[in-house]
Amino acid sequence: VVAMLRGGAVPPSSGIDVERATRYVLESRGFDGGFGLGPGQESHGGSTFTGLAALALMGTLRRLPQPQRTVRWCVERQVGGFQGRPNKDEDTCYSFWIGGSLALLGAATLLQRAALSAFCLSCQFAHPTFGGIAKHPDTRPDLLHTHYALCGLSLAGAAGLAPLEPRLGITARAAARARGCEAEGECQTCEEETTVWDGSLREPG
Repeated sequence: VVAMLRGGAVPPSSGIDVERATRYVLESRGFDGGFGLGPGQESHGGSTFTGLAALALMGTLRRLPQPQRTVRWCVERQVGGFQGRPNKDEDTCYSFWIGGSLALLGAATLLQRAALSAFCLSCQFAHPTFGGIAKHPDTRPDLLHTHYALCGLSLAGAAGLAPLEPRLGITARAAARARGCEAEGECQTCEEETTVWDGSLREPG
């Protein structure tokens, strides 16, 4: 992973067959533009992110055909917060799974920050001693949903949160240290490495 973060080729010692892995991920994209857990399976926010992140880490994200289809699918998942699939309730963890997918495609500007912030804050645990963020309002908070809600808010540009490296869901500073850089600015940015979307949501005629 560190070698891939540094922008180098996947090392032979990794045992990863990049061509086969890339082909499998691309074959797992559905007719609607999202990714399922495998070919022919229903598109889902979690598998869409992991598929895109895998392509980005292997250096093959630019081989994604018609990226606007995936951008559109992700944008349509925001109903205030983000839902993982059509017609499902919004859930704070998809702030990152879908928000990170848009960031990997170079489309993070399409996140509706005010709506996402309002939903995440509605899930914050209002307790004088304990904090945290839950998956839905009026439910108990947990570490997973707290982490991914904050990640999604960072990607949306919320004030006071450290910039995120979306491929791994860690801060840009932590990613820079993993690359062996002294500062974030010394490393090639994720945006430069992964942006594949041209800004259009129209599909080719």
